[in-house]
Amino acid sequence: MKPLLWDAINPFTGLPFTWDDPNLRFVDGIGMYLEPGDPGFVPYDTPPPPRRKPFRRKRKLKPNPEPNPTQTMSSFKYNVAPNPNGGFTTRPVLGPVISSEAFLAKVATDSGLTPEQAAAAFDAIVGAITACATGCDHATDIRGLLRFRPTSGGTSPTPDGFHNPDDINADIAISLTAAARDAWRAGLTLESLGEVGKVSPLIDSILSQENGAENHYVPGTLIVLNGDLLRFQKTDPTQGVFFRSGNNAEVRATIYGTITPTSLSVLVPDTLTGPLSVRVAAYINGSVRSFTYMTPITN
Repeated sequence: MKPLLWDAINPFTGLPFTWDDPNLRFVDGIGMYLEPGDPGFVPYDTPPPPRRKPFRRKRKLKPNPEPNPTQTMSSFKYNVAPNPNGGFTTRPVLGPVISSEAFLAKVATDSGLTPEQAAAAFDAIVGAITACATGCDHATDIRGLLRFRPTSGGTSPTPDGFHNPDDINADIAISLTAAARDAWRAGLTLESLGEVGKVSPLIDSILSQENGAENHYVPGTLIVLNGDLLRFQKTDPTQGVFFRSGNNAEVRATIYGTITPTSLSVLVPDTLTGPLSVRVAAYINGSVRSFTYMTPITN
C-alpha cells in the first residue's frame, strides 16, 4: 500500500487515478492505493506502461519557441538524493522568498496592469476560489491554467469527533492543469547541484495555520511543516516534531493533523513561548534520522 498523491498516475494502467478505482483506500485521513499482494487488491485489465530509464544526469531542455520577453531566464536547480524505496530521486533547491510586492510587480509588467490593478485582480481571484470551495464546488480547468478542489482530513478516535474546520483540516488544493504544467516544463533549463548525503527528513518552510505567516506560531494552534520525507510513526517517542525554547529541554509535540511525506500539521504546545527551534525526526532505512530547521519560529 502506497500514499496517493494529487495528480498521481496509476502505475498499473498508466492513466490518472479515478474516484471509482476499487484499489483506493483512506487510512487515517490519508489517501492510499493497493498494490499486488495487498489484501483486497483488484487486478487491472490495462497493462502497466513500460519503465523508463532513471534520469541521472544534467540535461538542457529545448526552450519554449515563444518565450515571454519579460521572463527572467534562470535554471531549475535540484539535488539528487537516495530514494528510501531504492534508486535515487531529486529535490528542488529553493531560491529566495519572493515578496508580495515583487510578485504583483511581475504580474503588472506581464499583463500591462498597474500594480494596484494587479493586486485587486489577484485578491478577486483568490476570493472567487475560496467562495466556490465554501460550497465544495471545484474546477478542473480555468482558462487552461488552473484547477482547484476543496480538501479535508483530520483524525479522531470516534466518528463524532469532527466539529469545526480545524478538526477536519479543511483546505483548498490549487494546482496547474496538466497542459499548463507541461508547457512550463518545456521551458525549463535544469541545473543539477550534485548529490546530497543519506536520506533524512527535510523542512523547507514553516507556516502558521492560524494566520499563514511564515516562521510564526501562536501557542496552542497548528503550524504546517513543508518539506520532504516528513512521514513518521506518531506512537514512537523518538520520532515526531520537537520544539526547544532557548537552552531548555526539547518538548515533543503530541497532537498532529494530517501527515504526508511532503507536509504535516502539528499543534504547538500552549506552554511554549518566545523563539522556538523546530526539529523533525523519522525512521528511515533502519534508523531514526532528524532535521533541524535553521530559522527559529516566533510568536
